[in-house]
Amino acid sequence: MSAIRRVMLGFLLGAAMLSACSSAASSAREHVVFAVRTGFGQGMTAHPIDVIDMGLPDLYNISDQAVRLSHVSLVGAPSAVHLRSVTAYVYPAAGGLGIGRGNFLRRCRKQDKPYPVTAAVTRPHAYANWLIVMAFSIVKPGRYHLGRAKIYYTTAGRRGWQYQNLNTTVVINAGPPGTKPWFDGCL
Repeated sequence: MSAIRRVMLGFLLGAAMLSACSSAASSAREHVVFAVRTGFGQGMTAHPIDVIDMGLPDLYNISDQAVRLSHVSLVGAPSAVHLRSVTAYVYPAAGGLGIGRGNFLRRCRKQDKPYPVTAAVTRPHAYANWLIVMAFSIVKPGRYHLGRAKIYYTTAGRRGWQYQNLNTTVVINAGPPGTKPWFDGCL
């Protein structure tokens, strides 16, 4: 094989590897399919024994494809914050949920049927018919800011992710001995 052919073959192999790496990297970047909510904030006070249920802000699909959620996580949450579950509910007639105390997944199964988050599919250019609830506990007293969630999804056969703002502050106070968990009611 001539030197020119070896150089050309090396160049083509390098270009192919670079192309493969850049396409793999593109799936590692955020791709926004839901409108990112801004201009809001919420907060509450609770105790370390409380389960806190927080609804993801209304999801509006801005893409031309249906989007199926695969999972949701808290971004940059302090180690005292423990995400217990992420559950989908058919959007209640009474409206959504900002933040509440209680354990909806355990206490409200009869009135509000829980679904796995993977059941949540949103049509193109439409609001989701689903309310996504993240249940978490915070084990140490203090002031905690939960700024964003990371939403993982599949659309048009491709996996992706995006951030969504939460803008939530939770103050955890040590309760006196014998404190019982609060329950604000079902959806």
